[in-house]
Amino acid sequence: MYDYDGSVKEYIPRVVDHEIAEALTTSGALVLQGARAVGKTESSRQVASSELRLDGTDPRAVLAREQPATSLAGEAPRLLDEWQFVPEIWNEVRHAVDDRGESGQFILSGSAIPDDGALRHSGAGRFRRVMMRTMTLFETGESNGHVSLRSLLNGEGIDVVESKTTFEEVVRRIVVGGWPGWRQVDEQTAMTRALSYVEDISEHDFVQLAGQRRDPRRFTAYLRAMASLVAQPAAYTAITRRLEDSSNLRVGAAAVPDLHDFASRLYIAEDQPAWSPKLRSRTALLQTPKRHLADPSLAAALLGASAERLLLELNTLGIFFESQVVHDLRVYAQTTKAQSVFHYRDSKGRDEIDIVVEDSDGSWIAVEVKLGAHAVEEAANALHRVTAKIERPPTAMVIVVPTGVAYQRPDGIHVVPLTVLGP
Repeated sequence: MYDYDGSVKEYIPRVVDHEIAEALTTSGALVLQGARAVGKTESSRQVASSELRLDGTDPRAVLAREQPATSLAGEAPRLLDEWQFVPEIWNEVRHAVDDRGESGQFILSGSAIPDDGALRHSGAGRFRRVMMRTMTLFETGESNGHVSLRSLLNGEGIDVVESKTTFEEVVRRIVVGGWPGWRQVDEQTAMTRALSYVEDISEHDFVQLAGQRRDPRRFTAYLRAMASLVAQPAAYTAITRRLEDSSNLRVGAAAVPDLHDFASRLYIAEDQPAWSPKLRSRTALLQTPKRHLADPSLAAALLGASAERLLLELNTLGIFFESQVVHDLRVYAQTTKAQSVFHYRDSKGRDEIDIVVEDSDGSWIAVEVKLGAHAVEEAANALHRVTAKIERPPTAMVIVVPTGVAYQRPDGIHVVPLTVLGP
C-alpha cells in the first residue's frame, strides 16, 4: 500500500518490475521514465542499493546541483531520483558506466524529459529506457488476468473465464484511477487529488520545464481541452478550438503544438498513433493520432465526471473506458515485447479499428471496445468487414467489454472483459 506522499507500507508488484530487473543485468544504467506519482521511486527502491533524491533540499542534493559528479558516490545500483533537475548528471553517469564496465550501476528515474543540451550524449549502448505508467486493472486487482495479451498475440484460444468485478466498480476505478498514492481513497477524494495533481504539474513542473515566462493557465486549459477529446483523433486545430471555447484565453497557431510537446515530455499526454498494415506507407503518417492523458482519471477530474454522472452519460463513459483499455494494453504490450498500440482508419475515414496491437514480428490483433454485450454483434460485424480488406489478416480479433464472461464466439472472435485481461 502507498501513502499519498509516496511512502510505502507494503510494496505492490508492478508489471514493469521484470523489465527493471532485466535492464539492470543488461545495461550500465536504467532510465525509468513516466509521469509523476506513477510509482517510479518505489519500484526503483526495490532493487537500488543507495539513492539520492535530486529534487529535495538534502545537502547532498544541493551539492549535486553545483557539482553533479558528487551524486555518483554510493553503492550500486545507485538511484538518482528526478535526475532531470540536474541534466548534467547524464554525462557524468555515461562516463562512470564506461569507466566501470559493469551492468546495473545506476537508475535514473525522471518525470520529465529535459531539453537536449549540447553536452548531453545520447547514451546509446549504455542506457536502457523503461516506461512506467499508472497501475492497470490487473495491478490494482480489478482484473484477475486470466486472459493474457501474449496468448492473444500468439493466436491461442482462450478459456471461459468470469470476472468478479462489477460494472459499477469498473466505472469507479476509471474515476479513481491507477495512481498508487491514492488507490484506496474514496471517489471524491481521488478527484480532488487529481485536480491538485494537475495544478501542481501546471504551476511547477510545466514552468520548470518550459521556463518562467510560460503561463501555467494555458497548460491547465490545454489539459482540459485534451480531456474533452480523450480517445479521439484530434488535430491541433481541434484542440485549439476546445481550449479557446472552454477558457477566456486566446492562443496562436503554434501554442497547442508547443503545449502538447511539453505535456508529452512530462508524460502527461500520450498519443495513440495511426497504424499502417505496410511498412512503407504514407497512410499512417497522414492520419491524426488519438489523444490520451496519462490516466483516464485525469480526464474525469478535469471534466467533473463522477461515476454517477458517467453512468448517466454512457457515450462519455464509453470514450473513457476506451482510454482505459488503451492504457492497460500499452502496459501489457510493453512487458510482452510487442511493438506498440495503434488505431486504424482507412484513407477515406470509413473503416476503422479502435485499437491495433502489433507484435515485434509484425503480426497483429484487432480490438474493438464496447460498453456492453448488446453491442458485441455490431462490433463483430465491423471487425470482420474491416479486417477482410487488410492484406495481412490478424492473429486474433477481440472485443473488449468492461466485465462479464470471456469466451470465443463461433466466428472465432474473442469477447474479453478488461477485468480478466492481463499481460
